[in-house]
Amino acid sequence: MGKGNSPVKLGIIGCGWVTETLHLPALRRVKHANVVAVADGDPERLKRVGDLFQVQRQHADPRAILDDPAIEAVGVWLPADRQVEVAQAVLAAGKHLFIDKPLVFNLKVWDELMAQAARANRLIMVVGLPRRWHRLIGRAREVLRQGSLGKIELIRTVLTGRNPERRSFHEEGDRHAVKGILYQFGVHHFDVLHALLRSEVDDILASSNADESTVIVTARFANGVLASSTFSEGESRNDEIEIYGQTGRLKVSCYRFDGFEYFPPEVHPGDMKTRLQLAAQTLKELPQGLVRMRQGGDFIDSYRVGWQHCVDAIRHDTRPDCTLEEGRRALQVVLAAKESLALGRPVNVE
Repeated sequence: MGKGNSPVKLGIIGCGWVTETLHLPALRRVKHANVVAVADGDPERLKRVGDLFQVQRQHADPRAILDDPAIEAVGVWLPADRQVEVAQAVLAAGKHLFIDKPLVFNLKVWDELMAQAARANRLIMVVGLPRRWHRLIGRAREVLRQGSLGKIELIRTVLTGRNPERRSFHEEGDRHAVKGILYQFGVHHFDVLHALLRSEVDDILASSNADESTVIVTARFANGVLASSTFSEGESRNDEIEIYGQTGRLKVSCYRFDGFEYFPPEVHPGDMKTRLQLAAQTLKELPQGLVRMRQGGDFIDSYRVGWQHCVDAIRHDTRPDCTLEEGRRALQVVLAAKESLALGRPVNVE
């Protein structure tokens, strides 16, 4: 049943960096969404985030959000050891769920959450994998849908950068951390690869440096496409995807407003004509690029688009594009890559 013009009332559980820096800024620009309550066990963080985003209902106990009949949907951004537990409580309370990427170490735990979701009555399940909502990734998906690159042969992806909270992904002594860059970075690109190719990974080979702060993954998809993904915890941030087809190459740089570049097969990327065309493209896109930058850029906007999709799905009783099933698929590839690292050989993704 549709909701007309009534806003969807949201509660947020967990006021950490992701909530404060990504989700709540994006939600300010989501139509028909109203964040009415936040919860966090850290009183200082709770007050800072609640006051910053003018959320009057600030709770130390997340149960207050679950017990509030006015709240229809709940976003859960918590440490790994509490993520699924609280998500299950959200479902048991009869509310829609927006959950972050999978932060569990085995599929059984995620499958139990999916089983509970299946038993729930008309609840929308959305996983926070924002890159699939990125404007330039959306353009790339459309190019592939139209077949403009011909038969796809190869995809190369790179995702690098430090933990935004300035802590290592491998910091010892933190029981809340899901350690390993495959969980923190890999899950995002594995989701994007499926969104682009609409094909499953058949087998995977992963190798890393000594502490697994840099991992290189080679995957073979069921449709024959080969993919090479590099994930590294370093100071320099980069997020790029290159798609090589028989009739052209597409390069997407997610941190640039002008990061969508197409190269015909006969064109050398360094020749003067191509460089002038790319410069002209940048100038053409600059005005809108400046507007987007003032609003946080395309990366922040991908969270807004994802939230808008979620809210619209709730209001119109439609299935969201990214569910727990998509989260499971990305997690399955992560776990296979981890197994390949441990065994030192390729493994099948099952």
